[in-house]
Amino acid sequence: MSEPIFILGCHRSGTSVVAGLLYRACGVSMGELMPPTADNPTGYYEALGVVEAHRSLLAQMERDWTCPPSTFRPGRLDLTALAEQVDIHKQLPGVWAMKDPRSMFLLPAWSHLGVDRVRLVAVAREPADTIRSIEKRDHIRQDRAEAIVEAYLGRLLEIAAKVPLPVIRFPGRGDSIIRQVGNLAASLDLPWDEDAARSFFDETLVRNRTRFRDTNPTFDSLIEKARHPKKVPAISLRSLKLRSEPEVALERHLGVLNAQQRNQIWEMAHFETDPEPNVAEILLEGARPGAAQRPGVEVRQLEVKGPLAVGAALIKNGLRPHGVVAHSLVAGRPPSEIEYMMRSIYLATDAFAELLLDVPDPDGDGLLSSTPPPVNHPLPHDVEEIATETGWDHVVTQRLSPGRSGMMFRKRILTDTELVPVVTDVLAGLERIHAMEARLSSMAFPGEPAEEPTSEALEAERKRAEEAELALDRLRNRRSVRLALGLSQVFRPLFRALRSWKNKR
Repeated sequence: MSEPIFILGCHRSGTSVVAGLLYRACGVSMGELMPPTADNPTGYYEALGVVEAHRSLLAQMERDWTCPPSTFRPGRLDLTALAEQVDIHKQLPGVWAMKDPRSMFLLPAWSHLGVDRVRLVAVAREPADTIRSIEKRDHIRQDRAEAIVEAYLGRLLEIAAKVPLPVIRFPGRGDSIIRQVGNLAASLDLPWDEDAARSFFDETLVRNRTRFRDTNPTFDSLIEKARHPKKVPAISLRSLKLRSEPEVALERHLGVLNAQQRNQIWEMAHFETDPEPNVAEILLEGARPGAAQRPGVEVRQLEVKGPLAVGAALIKNGLRPHGVVAHSLVAGRPPSEIEYMMRSIYLATDAFAELLLDVPDPDGDGLLSSTPPPVNHPLPHDVEEIATETGWDHVVTQRLSPGRSGMMFRKRILTDTELVPVVTDVLAGLERIHAMEARLSSMAFPGEPAEEPTSEALEAERKRAEEAELALDRLRNRRSVRLALGLSQVFRPLFRALRSWKNKR
C-alpha cells in the first residue's frame, strides 16, 4: 500500500482547497470529516478525530494552534487519542491523506506511533492574505497574526530545506490551482478527474485578498526551495529533526484554549464575602474574551498589557471589586512585577477581596514535555511568599491542567510595618511623575518653541498620578479603616450603611 500523504500549511492558506481536490478528484481517503462552516463552506477536509487528538496534544503542553511548540518529547504525552486515529486511518481503503495545519508541529507524535514513511505536500499563500484572513476570522491583531504566520512558514521552510517538498501556491490565477493539483496528483500516482475538480473549486469563495504585497523573505525562500519531482518520494519522519524556534516568541493567550482555561479558575472562586459580588476579570491584551456572564456575579473584563498595569486599570475604571480573577499574568514574570501587581490589587479592591491566579506547575508534564523546558517561571511557593508579604493569605492551590495550578488568596488587614512597602511604591510612582514633568519642561531649547508632549505620555502619567493620589488617600485613613474592618465582623450591616453614606457624600 502507498505511503500516506500529509498536507502541510498554515491556517487560512488554502490547505482545505488542496485537500478537497485530492479527496474529490483523486479519491483519497480521509476518515470522518469535519462539517463545513461559514468560514469554509465547501468543507475543511480534516478528519474530526485527528483534529481533536492534535488539540489534545497541544493542550497537554499548554498550547494551541496560535502558539505551537517547536519541538517536544512525545513519550511524555498521552497519545491514546492519536493512536486510535492512526489505527483507523491504516484501515481506510486505498491511499489515505491527513490534513491539519497543526500537524507540521506534531510530526514526532505520528512517528512515535509507527507512521514513519510519508509523502509530504505543502500549500502556501501570500502572507498578507493569510494574515488578513486570520485577523478577520479569529479577531487577532495584525502584528500577532504576522508572528503566527511567520512561525508556520518558518516550519515549512525548515522542512523544505531537508526533504523534497512540493509547494502548491494558492490560489494562483484563473484555474492555476486546478493545474497545480492535477500535476501533483500525477507525481503522487493518483487518478485525476478534471470534471470533479472543476465542479468542486469555486474561485469566488477565495476571500480576504489584499493588494498589499510586502516582501517576506521566509515565503520567498520557501517558494525558491520548493521541489516538484516527477514522483514525490516517501521520507522518514524519524529522521526529520525539526527544532527551529520562531524569531518572535508566540504569545499563549490568543487562542481558544486560553478562554477555556479561565473557566477552570472560575470554578475555584467562592466570593463568599458578599451576596452579590462584583468581580474584575483581568485579561492580557488580545486574549479571547470568553464568557463574561457568571451566575450570581457581576463581571467586568479588563484588558492590560501586563501585571504592572492591573492596579491602574482597576482605578481608571472606578472599580473596587470584591474579587479579581487574573489569567496568564504570572508566567514568565519576575518577582518584582508580581509583587507590584499584588500590592496594587490590594489597594484597589474591597476589604475582604479574593484573588485568583494561575501559576505554572513545576512538576507539570505540560512543561517537562517541551524541549527545552521553559525557564524563569515563578513557582507556586514563590507566588505564595510574595502574596504573604503583600497582604494576601493563601487559601488553596489546585492543579488545573498538566502544566498549571490555580491559586486562591484572601485579603487580610495590613499592619503598619506591612504598609511601609506600599507607601514606598506610591512615593516611587510620584517620583516617576516628577521626573516626567522635568523631562517635559526641558524639551524646549532657547529661542525655540516648546515641543508638545505626546498625548500618550501625558495620559500615562495622568493615570499614574491618579493611582498614587488614591493610594495615598487610603493610606492616610488606614487606621480608621482598620478599626472599621475589625468592627465589621460584628456590625457588618452598620458598616455597609456607613460606607454607602460615605460614598454618597
